[in-house]
Amino acid sequence: MMGFHGELFRGNGKDCQQFLKNNSDYYVYLLLRPDGRPFYVGKGKDYRVMQHENEATHPNGRRSNAHKLNVIRSIWRSDSAVIYAIDSMHSIEGNAYSREAELIFNYGRLHENGPLTNLDPGGGSTAGSSPISKTKHSNTLGGIPENDIETATLNEFVLDIGAMRSVVLKPRSRFEVKPTQEFQNNSRSPTKRQAVALAASASANGIIVEGGCDIPRTVEIDGIKGFVENGVSRDIVTSKMATIIPNTSPEGEKFRLTERQAKVIVELVGVNKCIDLGIVSASYSEAFQ
Repeated sequence: MMGFHGELFRGNGKDCQQFLKNNSDYYVYLLLRPDGRPFYVGKGKDYRVMQHENEATHPNGRRSNAHKLNVIRSIWRSDSAVIYAIDSMHSIEGNAYSREAELIFNYGRLHENGPLTNLDPGGGSTAGSSPISKTKHSNTLGGIPENDIETATLNEFVLDIGAMRSVVLKPRSRFEVKPTQEFQNNSRSPTKRQAVALAASASANGIIVEGGCDIPRTVEIDGIKGFVENGVSRDIVTSKMATIIPNTSPEGEKFRLTERQAKVIVELVGVNKCIDLGIVSASYSEAFQ
């Protein structure tokens, strides 16, 4: 793993807070998994670095980074603790932003096959937050259209999990959610597309993928309400990847998993990817190693 350049501190939250007690400069920090791999890089001042765990004690909010919160909760469930690292101190805010962007670029975000859950590339800018080239993919169903913020937001979230040739989440404001029914006289096999749709909803809703869990069909990401696309939902139940729990309103439907179905989803999405997303616990993931 790439080393830190001039790392000033690494330890638990209590010791980190003590380390920052008399600091008045800006700093660049990392949140690390128990195995030492980073999952978030940020720039802060005062006790900003401590706010992420506090945020994770609350349900996923419409403006929250679901992947980041899921990783924190996954660490807690394994009876482990988030490791804190202070990379560097800066009297000039711009220098801190530059270092933050450098670390994010070097480690890589989820859609870049890196371990970071950061949504943006750092440096105080959201430029470059789209994981797929807009020029190349702006006209594709699975891309990031510049003139459709709702689809772009949902697709961007999905592409952190896996590249799709067609959408698996659709904006609720423009599409009708239809009741989920199996395809008659037609068979389906479990596919990565189906698994990614379920993993995306699990991550957005803070659900652990395991036997007995119920994964909502609806999501809310950065204030955009969406749902698992009608065809994908039918594929999921037809392939027996999950059982649908019906509701008087299709928006209230949920997918229920058995232990076997949960394992299929994790295998199709990828064990390491699910760990990085925080949608499987450390103890549960051992069964796949």
